[in-house]
Amino acid sequence: MKFTIQKNEITDVLSRIQGIVGRKTSLAITENVLIKASGDEIILSATDLETGFEGSYTAVVEASGVVAVNASKFHDIVKMFPTDYINIEELDNRWIEISSENVEYHLVGMNPEDFPDIPKVEDVNFFTINSESFKKMIEKSIVISVAGDEKREHMIGVNLERLSEDKKQIIRMVSTDIKRLSMVDYLCENKSKFNKGDNIIVPKKGLAEVNKFLETEGDVDLGVKANHFIVKKDNETIIINLLEGEFPQYHDLLNIDDSFDVEFDRNLLLMMLKRMAIITSDEYRGVVFHLENNELMIRATNPNIGESKEKITISFKREMVEAAFNPKYFIEALNYIETEKVLLNIKDGESPCIVRGGKNAVYLNIIMPMKI
Repeated sequence: MKFTIQKNEITDVLSRIQGIVGRKTSLAITENVLIKASGDEIILSATDLETGFEGSYTAVVEASGVVAVNASKFHDIVKMFPTDYINIEELDNRWIEISSENVEYHLVGMNPEDFPDIPKVEDVNFFTINSESFKKMIEKSIVISVAGDEKREHMIGVNLERLSEDKKQIIRMVSTDIKRLSMVDYLCENKSKFNKGDNIIVPKKGLAEVNKFLETEGDVDLGVKANHFIVKKDNETIIINLLEGEFPQYHDLLNIDDSFDVEFDRNLLLMMLKRMAIITSDEYRGVVFHLENNELMIRATNPNIGESKEKITISFKREMVEAAFNPKYFIEALNYIETEKVLLNIKDGESPCIVRGGKNAVYLNIIMPMKI
């Protein structure tokens, strides 16, 4: 194998696959990137046995072939390479030479036949989604993370649904850690080739890798085939193994009684909660919301640190409501709401609080109260 490639053709992609090749698996070769050269292109492949990546890039190929080389070291070399073009050649005993006129590296490769197969998914009915919108959906979903030893499918995965409601075609992503739930919808355009389908559970860590490849303009194609979720953009494809299991029934939580809505200035509430969160700790995480007489007072008490309280004027003419919540959950939700005003649907101290940017918002969070 021997080819020449422009440095900026592969620098970014090598950086983006580091999250895949950096995961510990039962096979050492998954720390490698597989490079196939033929025709006028090379194909780069990476996998952690759960998420697979494949991308093709233009190159001047003098001799076809395939090699497996340490992805981290290969990335470091390409990133720091002093010339715009890089020559790569396979030598004897699986050594790989990376060179230009004045620079030369020799790396030890591994047997490419030991590289795990990345599923070849064919005849996929893709549907199209705006790349930036999908990127934001992923970010809003994976912000709800769980401990590394958590194994429950609905905790480590995101529920993805394709729905038809009120003549609207909706792609919905729902994430939960039981203490809270995040839901974000995307309204498909007619040109999206939308097709209704069963819900699937996609691993959050796989979606985190997809997010690195999404741009802020253009579209991407999504598809489901067998037990795989496929994301395709231009010359790159990511295939994620789906999780098996049932996602909790959450739909009843979406029956919102807007008579319990309380409107806030988003930034004012956000900064107030950030100030109250200073007093919290891992042991004392909660702050108390006290709503009464057109006023919200939030107080935090931590015997190891101190206490604080702050109040703002709101429109609240119901009977007094007092409830405790983890301010971190509100802060993360408010960070992703883009409207100036937000609604907190807060019924009493026992019911979950629903945070959304408006009555017809496509993004909302449902936050469970804590014991006072």
